[in-house]
Amino acid sequence: YNMVYKICCAKIDSHINFALDNFQWVSKAAREIPNAYCEGLIQYLRTVFSSLGPMDEGSRFGLHFSCCGHVAERLVKLLTDPVHGDHQSTSDDGIPPIARIDAYGLKNLALDVYEFERFTDSTGVPQLSECFNELKSLTEALLDRDLPMLLMRENLSFRRKKYPFLSLEKVGNILEKYVGMGLGDKLMGTMGTNQKQPEILTMEKK
Repeated sequence: YNMVYKICCAKIDSHINFALDNFQWVSKAAREIPNAYCEGLIQYLRTVFSSLGPMDEGSRFGLHFSCCGHVAERLVKLLTDPVHGDHQSTSDDGIPPIARIDAYGLKNLALDVYEFERFTDSTGVPQLSECFNELKSLTEALLDRDLPMLLMRENLSFRRKKYPFLSLEKVGNILEKYVGMGLGDKLMGTMGTNQKQPEILTMEKK
């Protein structure tokens, strides 16, 4: 099991590093189909999972969760890790985190998450789609037109109920990369108006 997992993780990392190196997350348009990296990862995982017949059920299910969890973790880190001055990541993941992303990039990433969930549901492994809960929560929250309201102090409990996996520290990191008009301007207070901005807990840690 451990050997197979290490091989799978190495292949996943290799695919992500190749497919997402210098990937343009400022998309300026919404896609109707998932990004190519997403489809490539799903095809690889489908091939791996279909070859696990000789394993006992516990090991097979465990490998499903480990591989999907690794994909989700890599994507969350790329999306939320801070970008340093030289745009290089301090991790050993191989490529730096996303430096710039717009609303369409987030929307397209949300479509990728939906496709990952569809794939996990097709495997027959119960609750496998939950591996992508945090990534789904981040993309859905950033695309939620009510997010500025949800981030206000008085709406703390409602926000946690709607987005239980949401880390405001990670939301803040994404907003620092956000380009273009819209949600990012509202939350970061850069619209240049004299209108009083609501009190937003952008520095709250969970």
